[in-house]
Amino acid sequence: MKKYSLLLVSILISSGTFAQTAVFDSVSMGSGYNQQIWYSMSNGEVHNDSSYNWDLMFTTNLMGSNAYTNAPNGVVLYQVPNTNISGFSTLDTTGYTYWQQLNNSDQTWFWGAFDQNTGAFPDFGWGTYNMTSHEVTGDSLYLVQLNNMGGPSDFKKLAIVKKTSTGDWIIHYSNLDNTGDVVDTILRNDYAGKNFSYYSLRNETQIDREPQTDNWDITFVRYAASAISYYPVTGVLNNIDVVAAQADNTFFNDADWANYSGSIDSSINVIGYDWKNWTGSAYEVTDSLVYFVKAKDGNIWKFEFTSYEGSASGKIVFMKEEVPVGISSIENSINSVSLYPNPSSGNSSLLIDAQKTQTVSFGITNSIGTLVNVQTVSVKEGLNFIPLETSQLSNGIYFIKDLSQTGSQAMKMVIAR
Repeated sequence: MKKYSLLLVSILISSGTFAQTAVFDSVSMGSGYNQQIWYSMSNGEVHNDSSYNWDLMFTTNLMGSNAYTNAPNGVVLYQVPNTNISGFSTLDTTGYTYWQQLNNSDQTWFWGAFDQNTGAFPDFGWGTYNMTSHEVTGDSLYLVQLNNMGGPSDFKKLAIVKKTSTGDWIIHYSNLDNTGDVVDTILRNDYAGKNFSYYSLRNETQIDREPQTDNWDITFVRYAASAISYYPVTGVLNNIDVVAAQADNTFFNDADWANYSGSIDSSINVIGYDWKNWTGSAYEVTDSLVYFVKAKDGNIWKFEFTSYEGSASGKIVFMKEEVPVGISSIENSINSVSLYPNPSSGNSSLLIDAQKTQTVSFGITNSIGTLVNVQTVSVKEGLNFIPLETSQLSNGIYFIKDLSQTGSQAMKMVIAR
């Protein structure tokens, strides 16, 4: 492990008139990692809130249908077999430990635990999409186990009743004996400008706990990582539209953005949790491991961890430095991109309003975040009608992202032949 002393690192531009300086910063997640930290690369810590005050999380994306669980808070979600939402009042939990457990993806914000059984369109996992009303109506029943530290678990039966065409969520839950019956509506407009709304089943309350999505780049957070099985970890996840690259076996001073700009990855766990190791007596950070983060504002930052104190304080120390790049390489040059028709039978096209003649690239990912196609096209200034190459894609849900524009939003595409 590297030992750091007081360090001042500068990168001088050839003219000698501009320099960037590496700075140290830190966040403290608290004892037991009881705080989630939202962080801006340019402005530092933006907001913090309890890691353990919520059980469920729902997207505010009008085109999304994603719902999530807080596994590090002891939430275990089971799909109830051989029944649907109509079996709510008569649910029998015999043999529930053998039922399918559902978990969030740790690679994308577009795939929550409730989405795991998504099938061919219009099956969204927990419900079915109606192409006339543009609502998703729930058809699945779930058992939620709420593990309590030092005490017995609580259980709730739960159904997502509906996601309305205006983006509101309606949920129904109760105790197993049908007492404590609650139907609650989570209004999208109450969380305007934020990625998610949150809900506590334990306290029967909605929670507004995250900052505006445009104000942060990464979050220091407890989440469930996937390996052979899912397990809780402490790490860093990127915000939506923030991308990163990992530079292995290189020192901070030597890491050059030009060598890694082609390795940029849209997975939210590029930084993740495996930048540290437990030695048996203490944590140490991995030597010669640097990250590049392309922030919400399009600026590039070099980032490296220097120390990690573990659960006693949750303190994480790191070094960061803005990487100077030419304005032309980070400016936005696409005014808008729209998709039509959507849903489609596989013949969708992009309508691109470009500021200038240029080459642009679009990536298509499937519902679990795997990149399945990249299409590079030439566009002229003004409106361009570009057919999408989707003939090899099966029915389902996909996301299209402009890889050449800073801050572009992922567009949801549904193929239903």
